[in-house]
Amino acid sequence: MSGQNTEKQILAMVLLLVLSVASLGAYTWFDNGRRTEARSEILTKDAERASWTFANNCRECHGNDGRGSESDASLVGPALNTPNNTYAFLTDNQGQLEALQNEFRYTITCGRNGTPMPPWSIDQGGSLDGFKIDNLVTLITTNAGNSWEKAVEHAVHLDEVTIENLHTALEAAEATLKASGWFADLDAARGAVARTEAADTDLNDLREAVAAAEESGEGLQEAQDALTAYEKDYTALVLAAVTMRTSDDSAAVADAQATFMGASDVQQDVAMNRAWLKVAADFLTAEDNLVTAEERFAAGLPVPTPATQVTSNTCGQTSAELDDWLSTHTGSS
Repeated sequence: MSGQNTEKQILAMVLLLVLSVASLGAYTWFDNGRRTEARSEILTKDAERASWTFANNCRECHGNDGRGSESDASLVGPALNTPNNTYAFLTDNQGQLEALQNEFRYTITCGRNGTPMPPWSIDQGGSLDGFKIDNLVTLITTNAGNSWEKAVEHAVHLDEVTIENLHTALEAAEATLKASGWFADLDAARGAVARTEAADTDLNDLREAVAAAEESGEGLQEAQDALTAYEKDYTALVLAAVTMRTSDDSAAVADAQATFMGASDVQQDVAMNRAWLKVAADFLTAEDNLVTAEERFAAGLPVPTPATQVTSNTCGQTSAELDDWLSTHTGSS
């Protein structure tokens, strides 16, 4: 009888042990699942935030969808949205992923000398803090939540607003042109400006003084300052001329006339022709800006045009600097 009880006790203990192991395994599986889900949610939120940052700061060089010059030769930035950049993440190769993330973090922070890639870190004169840079790195190396698609959505929205504003700007420039009674012929306007400026001896003397100072290397700053001061008076006269030709505000027109009549006849002629040139140029520029924006938008390209300035002297950047930075930032992703 006691033997049977002992067997039952052993069996019960075995069953309890099996149940304990099973419970522990189930809990571990469930806990790992929760951790994986939580990590996925964090990565997705980081990448989604980055999609907005990318649309606001990066797409003019790298394209709305991050495919850069691979998708269109007019884009100066390399492709970021590539299988190679997410391969390590998708295959769970943590060492490779960490190295890639550090390299992108360095590039965004410091830019790339000899390329249009500027430094984006606030510490390097850019506009992004470390949190936003890390989010961009997450977007590029994981595409969590398919956030490149969200970057495109943000880009389209921003460009639609830009095009709407350009329509408004063109309407305003066209209304000013019509009210002025002038016509949009830049060659004719430039010719009229040149003919009337030839009669302004003070202006020509100041220009000749600047040219002489540039050649001799003496008194250049003084000559430039004198010319700038003289041209400042013309700025006020041009504004007065535009107001006189286009405004329906009687008080504003009266003030403009008072300013304008205080100038010499020669200055009045120059200012009036410069005003014509300004109004015509503003209209044609607004027209060209809208046409270009709509063409780029229709082609799926970012409306803002790519940067052309080349980065230099950022982070003391050399290949050695890059190696040092990466070595000190290992494990910081």
